[in-house]
Parts: sequence; C-alpha cells; structure tokens
Amino acid sequence: MGSWSYQEATASSPRLKTIDWGSNGRIISTDRAGTILYLGFYHPQHGIAVISPYEQFDGARFYDPTYVRAYRKRMLQWMQDGKPGFGVHIHGKPVDAAVTARDRRQIQLDYELDSGIHVRRVLSVETTGEVRQTTALSTASSQAVSVPVTLNLGMSFNRASYGQLTEGGPIPIPKSENVFKAARDGSSFSLHNPNLGASVEGRVWCSSPEGIAFDLDVTEKTFYDEPVKAESTAVVEIAPGSGLTFTVSFLPQIGNSLSQQFRQDIRSNSRQPCKWRFQDAAASKIVLGNLEYVLGNCMIPISDKSTCVITDHVALPLGWNRDNYWQIRFLLEVYKNLNKIADATTAKEYSEEILRNVKGHLHWVFRDAQRPHRFWHRSYVANGVPKDRPIFQLDQQCYPLLELCDYFEFVPETKEFVSEIVREGTVADIVDLLESRQDSESGLFPTDETPGDDPVEFPFHFSSHVLLWYTFTRLARLIEALGDSINIDASKLHPSRLRNLAQNIFSATMKHFVSVNPKTNERMFAYLTSGAGRHVFYHDANDIPTLFAPEWGFVNTPEDIAIWTRAMEFGLSSANEGGFYGDGPYGGLGSVHTRGPWPLGYFQELVFAEMRGDLQAREQAWRKIQGAMFPDGLFSEAVDGHTGECTSKAWFSWPGSMIASALLQDRCGQVRPGDMLTSVI
Repeated sequence: MGSWSYQEATASSPRLKTIDWGSNGRIISTDRAGTILYLGFYHPQHGIAVISPYEQFDGARFYDPTYVRAYRKRMLQWMQDGKPGFGVHIHGKPVDAAVTARDRRQIQLDYELDSGIHVRRVLSVETTGEVRQTTALSTASSQAVSVPVTLNLGMSFNRASYGQLTEGGPIPIPKSENVFKAARDGSSFSLHNPNLGASVEGRVWCSSPEGIAFDLDVTEKTFYDEPVKAESTAVVEIAPGSGLTFTVSFLPQIGNSLSQQFRQDIRSNSRQPCKWRFQDAAASKIVLGNLEYVLGNCMIPISDKSTCVITDHVALPLGWNRDNYWQIRFLLEVYKNLNKIADATTAKEYSEEILRNVKGHLHWVFRDAQRPHRFWHRSYVANGVPKDRPIFQLDQQCYPLLELCDYFEFVPETKEFVSEIVREGTVADIVDLLESRQDSESGLFPTDETPGDDPVEFPFHFSSHVLLWYTFTRLARLIEALGDSINIDASKLHPSRLRNLAQNIFSATMKHFVSVNPKTNERMFAYLTSGAGRHVFYHDANDIPTLFAPEWGFVNTPEDIAIWTRAMEFGLSSANEGGFYGDGPYGGLGSVHTRGPWPLGYFQELVFAEMRGDLQAREQAWRKIQGAMFPDGLFSEAVDGHTGECTSKAWFSWPGSMIASALLQDRCGQVRPGDMLTSVI
C-alpha cells in the first residue's frame, strides 16, 4: 500500500489546514492523519523551540519577504506534497478523517483506511510534560488485515524563526545541528541540538505481547542543516475482534531539566465531554475553535505565575500587546457568558483556566516584558525579551493598561492584584512617558509605525488617538474604583488629571484629524496628519479603535457620529485606495501591509452593520466570514477575494478572537444560546 495523500484524505474539506492543539505550553500541529508536523515548547533563552520534519529557517534570509512567506507555508506545502510527519505513520488511504473528541488534555482523530482498518489517534500531554502520540488499530473485517506501519523519526530541532514581513531587527538563529541517537529496534531515541542546549527524549512501545521490533536504518548520527533521516517500516496483522496500539512519547528538556516548571493542573481522563449552547452552528464553531486555539496554542506559561500570549504558534510565535489585548478580551467575553453558553461543569472548568491565564498574562506584560527604553516594544520573545529594535508604536503602549482595566471590570474580586500592579509604578511610568512624547504645538502624540507595523508618512495616527483617549478615560475610572488601596502620588495618576489628558486628546484629535477627503468631498476623520494641515485618507483592517469610536464614547454628538460614519463608509468602499479590495464575492477591507481582503476587515464590516442595524449588510459580512473560515473555525491574515482561500498566514489568532467576541456580544440577537449541544471540545 502506498503512502497516504493529504489531498485524498481531505477531499471533502474546504481548504488546507493543519490540526492544531495544545495544552499547558506544549503546542502541536498534525496532518489530518495525525502524524506530527510541529511540536513546540517554551525555552527560557530562545522563547519557543520547535521540532518539525523539515529544515530550519535560513538565518541569512530574514530580509527576504518572499522566502519568509514561503517558510510560513512550509507545513501546508508538506501536506500538499503528501508527506507524513514524524511519529507513527499508518500506510493506506484515510477516509473521513475527523477530530472526534477534544479537551484541555488530549485530542482524538478517527478515520478508516481503504484496507478496512480503523485508526484512532490520540495526541495527549501528560502531567510530566510528556507529549504522546497513541495510535490504535482495529478492524471490523471477518478476516485478518495486514498494514505497513512506519516509525518515522525524521525530525529537526530548531528555535522558532520569528521571521517578519516588516522585519524589525532579526534575532540570530542558532545553527541547525541535530544529534540523533536511537536503539536499533526504535524503543528509545533522543534528539539534541547543542546550540539550543535542549533535547527531546523519546520512547516507543506497542500493546502486542510479542512486541513490534522496528529496524531503524540510522541509530547514531549528527545531521547539519537538515532533519534527521531515520525510519523503519514493519508489517503488522490486525485480527478480527482484536487491536493493536502504538505509542510514541516525546519529553522536551532544557539542559538536564524539563523545559518549564510544568503546571500540575491538567484535567483527568475521567471528565465528561463539554456541553455548549449556541443557536448558530457556524458561530459555535468559531467561538469554540478560537477558544481552544487561544488557550491551547497561544498560552505559554513561563513560570507558575507568568504566561506569555503569542499571536500564533507558526508564523510569529511572539507576544504583541495589540493582538494579545484582543485575545485576552475574547477570553473575558467567554468568561462573562459562560453560564449562558455552557453547562455548569464546563463553565467552571473554563472559568478557572481563563482567569488563570489572564492573570498570568498581566503578570507577564507588567513584570516580565522588558522595557529598556521605557516603552513596550513592538513584539516580544516569550521570555519577555524585546524581539525588535526600539520602534515606538503608540497603540502598543495603551493595550496593557486597557487589559488591566478590563480584568478588574470583568472580575472585580481581583482588586488586590490589580492594585499591586498599579502600585508597582509601571502604569504611572507609561503615562508619564506618553505625556513626554506629546507634540507641544498640535497636542497630538506621534508614533513610529501604524498598527499594521508599517512606517508612517505623517507622525500622528487617528485610531491610535481614539485608543489613547479611551485608555486614559478607562484608567481614570479604574484608579477611582481602586481608591485608597493603591496609595499613589496624586500628581501622577489622579483621576481628574487623567480625564483632563483625555479631554485634551479629544480636542486635539477633532481639531487636526477632521478634514475634507478630496476623493469624496466629505468631512471625515483622516488616517494620518502632520498636525499642520496635511492629511492622508485611508482606513486599514488593523485600525480596530476607529470602528469602536461610538461604543467607546469618543464620538457621541450627531455631528461627530456623522463624521465617523463617513470615515467608516469611505474605508469600506473602493475609494479607500490600498485598503479596500472589492473584487470577487469575498472582497472587502484589507491592508497595504498584506494586500487583499482580511477577515479582520470582515469583522469591521460585520460590526459596523450591526451598529447601524443594517441586517442585510450584516448578512453579507457573515456570508464572507463563513466562506473564509477554516474547518476549525479559525481565520488567516488575508484571503483571495474570489475564492476566500488563504493568501497570507494561515495561523493568526487575532481575527478569530475579534469575530468570536462579536458573536458573543450578539448586537443583533443572531447568536443567542439555543438547545444544548454536545461539542467535540
């Protein structure tokens, strides 16, 4: 029998995507047949270490965006080429491969082979931090069935690449050196990269009393700049009414210890399936799929108290304050609605995990994320070290402060922890830093880059000013609510002072950003301004604060709301050159950062329609969202306007977090909880 083909295995699937799952800092991607394409974990020096079946990123090509894009697609290309990952590989053509169960400890896949064998794969994380791939074979045939089984240990142990399209300063990548050792029968193996100071220890066992002896072609060799080449195939016989189970385990280690202080709070095998309530099946898939991805693949505990949140586990496994805020906000929206959308047991379990991770991230961003230049940097390695050179992005200074406000608002019993954070001084220091950067003539606040990580033509950016105004407004309320518990210098964070700052920002923004757009001859908010009468008119999928200006209270008079409405209508039209890509049924708002429609743009289209009560426009946006969605309920960065297929970054947590949050807020009453559903999560 030949090797399986991903195309054949997923003929009924709408688009190419890995199965992504994780637990407690172990991050896993598999193909549809359950072989492993990615195993990631925390490394205290390098952030994220990765084991994959393909070669390491070329460290000489960080400034080559074509190569960076191609490497990001490496897993998808691997599947498209019909190549299995590492672990145990069962030969034959899979039929109806599907995830049949998933929880915070393990994920289960089931499928049939054309030979009549049923395959059940379970990927799990044990309380020791060990990752296991368990493969159970059985048959309903009346006769014994033989099938080739390959133990494939073709692995490369690397640091995550951190390659960016707009490179902010690469971190040199350690050399690829894969030191491999294994028992001839495959029962044990190790892979060590001395340049990472990390290794993985593995074991292989089988349920057969006689055992299954593999015969590896390589037992000891060092591979430079390429993966290990070591595999063995054995033909096994599955008798009617009996079965055979293979287990491969991987235990990552840093030096002589586990790769992290592993949290001993993983749920046991005995718990019942989670139960969720949603009126709309597509909405259920989006909310639950993104919930599982954020909790499983984006939460990186670096200690028993601190958790880094990464925006995705493949393309950019880095912490970004902007993305992280919206990921955390989504978790808090789930927390707020748990009693409406889940049964009591499920609600309790997810409530505990959400609150632990939100608190852990606040600990990380305020106590572990380094600020050598006082401001928060563009992005961070999981250990809290800045990834990029000192680039000042105005909006990234606001999001941690807002996250702290949200945490207290959603979970008021956290007053003591929030007060501790405020008393420690980072909040006051950021406010002081922001004030020091205010332009004395215009009263505006400059930024080096837009929220799309692109350089600015003029230094003042509109949506960042809406966000800054909202941050100072919310921070004033927080300080007031905390009262005497913070005992801070009144001159630094007094609520009246913060409100005065917010009012000055509002006045300067209305004065300098409102102008006539020459493309429409209408008064609206500009995208950028010089502060001296020059403007750029544009709108970008990354500019979420612009969308929320009315709900946040930045615009509330009929005149101001009309100015905002015209800006949004312009942004969602073909007049928005470089930002709107209207061709095809999936056309919509995107970005010059990656040209084409973005699911983040669909989100803006959806919420703008809901704000205006335009159900027809909402339905159009909802159609695009469902059509661009991956089978797991997640979204890419950009899509093709004609097909909805991914054109950039198949793994990206931000758009799914935004869309799922919008569905939970349910502004138009379209996603109300319905009958009880038993979910695969």
